[in-house]
Amino acid sequence: MSENNNPPEEKKRPEGITNSYRDRLKALKQARQYSAAGDIPKAVERYSTYLSTLASYFGVTEDKLSPSFFDTEKEISELLLISHAYWDLSKAYDRSPNLHKESIRCLDQFVKFTNGFKYQHINAQMLKKFIKRKQAHNLKAFQNAYTKIQIESKGCFIASYSYGTDHVVTNDLRRFKQYILNYRFGLKFVEAYYSTSPLIVDILERSGLVGSFLNKVIIRPVLLLISKSVRNL
Repeated sequence: MSENNNPPEEKKRPEGITNSYRDRLKALKQARQYSAAGDIPKAVERYSTYLSTLASYFGVTEDKLSPSFFDTEKEISELLLISHAYWDLSKAYDRSPNLHKESIRCLDQFVKFTNGFKYQHINAQMLKKFIKRKQAHNLKAFQNAYTKIQIESKGCFIASYSYGTDHVVTNDLRRFKQYILNYRFGLKFVEAYYSTSPLIVDILERSGLVGSFLNKVIIRPVLLLISKSVRNL
């Protein structure tokens, strides 16, 4: 995974904030080391420093940190790191009944930095395994987070690749996802879709003319057919 230490080119900021931004990954590395060693209080402090540094750089408080501040293509690695920071914080706060509200807040941020990105399935499976092991004290909060990832995500990777993110066909397929999630098989289908579709899109993008040909003669017609069927539901 590439970890870029250089801040994006934007308006000038106070030197202290810029310097902290450049060193932010040191705090993240320390947080991971403390977490692996079981020193949760120090891990929480370092994760909080990492996230607060990012928030200060963008001129907001940590609770307002959002994927919209980042280039979702060039800074995808950072977005993944942020999602995992919130994931570890949500588990750490879950240990204390007095901090369950903070755990839920961090879970909401974890979902926000997960939905619609290519690593969505990885994060969802990480959460699913944690729930299955029943390690959470506030298990319902983690179950709700998993449901949000499956239901609230607007990610429709293949349709977005084929038609664009705001095309009518893509929006029809988003509605189709919401419809089938009313049924038990629908959740399984969506899980399978999110596990395979980013890989399919990656293969198509790297296939050049072959990918373009398959998109034109197979994928687009199939998606259009589904789209027309969805409108009759």
